[in-house]
Amino acid sequence: MDQDTDTVNKQHRATDPAAKSADQWQDHLVKLSQYGEQIYQDYRQQAGTCKELASAEWRLSTRSLALTIILLVSFAGGLVLLWAGLLATIGLAIFAFSQSIWLSAACLIVLQLLCLAWLWKNIGYISEKIGFDKTARSIKQLLNIK
Repeated sequence: MDQDTDTVNKQHRATDPAAKSADQWQDHLVKLSQYGEQIYQDYRQQAGTCKELASAEWRLSTRSLALTIILLVSFAGGLVLLWAGLLATIGLAIFAFSQSIWLSAACLIVLQLLCLAWLWKNIGYISEKIGFDKTARSIKQLLNIK
């Protein structure tokens, strides 16, 4: 008899609009809860990915910085030795041909300035590799900042 009553109640609920509406609201609330949980999990996963990206960029940036410093020191040391010898040779050759100390000095200064310009350009190129561009972009995306 209880089964008959349950069957009648189910049939009554199936045909009763108010019961259908209550069931739909419950279904909607369950779905909203599931969506909220999924959004929360996705957000945590994206935050974890952002943290991993920042860590990787930190390692790469410190490596680039260390390499930049090593290259600058090595290059400066080698440049001093090589450049001093080259300038002395060029200066003596110009002086031997022209017998003008001013022409020799002017040529050596121009060569020195060309070398410094080239060094500055390369230091700028290497130092551009230091940064957290991808991490900043990921954080902006995570926080929905434009």
